[in-house]
Amino acid sequence: DIRQGLPLALENYNLLHRLWREDVVDWEGGFRTALQGFTSVPRPLDDVPPFVWHGSIRTLEIAEQAAFYGNGYFANNIFWPKDHYKRLIDFYRQRFEHYGHGTAKQAIVGLGGQAFIGKTSQEAKAKFRPYFNEAPVYGHGPTLEEFSDQTPLSVGSVQEVIDKTLTFQETFGDYQRQMFLMDHAGMPVEMVLDQLELLGGEVVPVLRKELESRRDPEAAEAPTHASLVRAKY
Repeated sequence: DIRQGLPLALENYNLLHRLWREDVVDWEGGFRTALQGFTSVPRPLDDVPPFVWHGSIRTLEIAEQAAFYGNGYFANNIFWPKDHYKRLIDFYRQRFEHYGHGTAKQAIVGLGGQAFIGKTSQEAKAKFRPYFNEAPVYGHGPTLEEFSDQTPLSVGSVQEVIDKTLTFQETFGDYQRQMFLMDHAGMPVEMVLDQLELLGGEVVPVLRKELESRRDPEAAEAPTHASLVRAKY
């Protein structure tokens, strides 16, 4: 039942958190068979559980759970205006600090995004517009220009995509992961592969350099398995 999706997600992760950290688990919940003296295998590498990102587009409860455990919060800001996601991210940062994992600036945030890149703005819009107009998730509503203005969608030249992505840091504060949706709107695979070449070859290197140069010294780095092992041992 889709209406049980949120309590199911919360309960499942609460259980998973224990299974990765306790050798023997007794547990009972509302969505699956109870466990008695249960040991999950294989055990986490180096006895250090993987770092977890809790993904959400709308629910404060997921942000709260991520903050409670000191995990990452991935706000998949694709389709909604930035004010909606800023409310979720600000809440997560406040609760991360409340639970003693660090300052609000040190909260570990990931963001979504989507782009279509061309040699020029005109070329990008001309190539992407037919797919945008017919895609059920986009089309038959706001125009390409309206949707791009209201959401994180970037359609333009390499520099325009870079410039818009850099505004995410200005809006949401320092963050540790940026994901791009590139295979969207029904584009053929050849077009998607061309987009990945432009993203990886021309956009991402500049973004890495620019975001790092603007990073607040107090902001945290996203944990890696190696850093979690060092922290434990």
